[in-house]
Amino acid sequence: MRFLYAFYALILSSYQVYALPNSSAENSFAHLAQGTWQGEETVIIKKGDTLFALSGRYATTPNDIAINNGITRNQVLRIGQKLNIKYNHLIPANLADGITINLPQRLLFLQKTGQTPIVYALGLGRASWETPIGTWTIINKQKDKAWIVPKSIQAEMAAKGQKVLTRVEAGANNPLGKYWLGLSLSGYGIHGTLAPASIYRFQSHGCIRLHPDDIAQLFSQVEVGVTGTNTYWPILLEIRTDGRIMIEVHPDIYQRSVNSHQALQQLAETHAVNDKIDWTLADSALKATTGVPVDITAAVR
Repeated sequence: MRFLYAFYALILSSYQVYALPNSSAENSFAHLAQGTWQGEETVIIKKGDTLFALSGRYATTPNDIAINNGITRNQVLRIGQKLNIKYNHLIPANLADGITINLPQRLLFLQKTGQTPIVYALGLGRASWETPIGTWTIINKQKDKAWIVPKSIQAEMAAKGQKVLTRVEAGANNPLGKYWLGLSLSGYGIHGTLAPASIYRFQSHGCIRLHPDDIAQLFSQVEVGVTGTNTYWPILLEIRTDGRIMIEVHPDIYQRSVNSHQALQQLAETHAVNDKIDWTLADSALKATTGVPVDITAAVR
């Protein structure tokens, strides 16, 4: 089965590149997008597969997979059963070389000069234990790193009545998985996971989780010194050369008090497309926060 997730069909069409000006829109919760990362995969179900786990692997939802395959969300999957899985997301424009993580989108973009970005789905910090926003550098790379359990997580274990662990050696029970990329954000890293079903969810203690196959690929493609940025763009706006206007909207998971209409309107005005948007469609998409591209182009009169 073809399964090179990082190199799925990446559609960076001939859409026009719009450079972001130095304005307040650049720091808004709405950000310009350029192109689409999308594809389709046929998966043969193996033991342990669930719609929930598969949806995270492909940056989609159990409901979308179920609808696409004419099954119910709670249906038990059969070993050998074939499922058609589709994914579709906008790519933020003007990505700097290195890594950009858009937290609301739960996607990591690895940009190398002159190449199309490689995209990975992520598991991120829960709403009560946020993955921090900001710029960082990879300061170390380790295989089979022991997990030194932070005091805060030890306290959580104690509060839950669990055995309090202080250190977990490398191996099958290590929640960091096999690969670790340590960040200059103190205590945080990008790593694998023992819980692949947590990918494309907000369930971690702030660290950045990748599927075991994806972290192996990323680990081989980056070196110490690579820079990255954790951004917070719940709204992406794409202006296509065929005249269509697309947005992708995600929930304000970390409660940043996003005024979504205002943020989108400001970015649209900056790029002179305000009158090309059907604002009824736009406001509906902003409210729905489906996390997939939606066409909000105003009808031609």
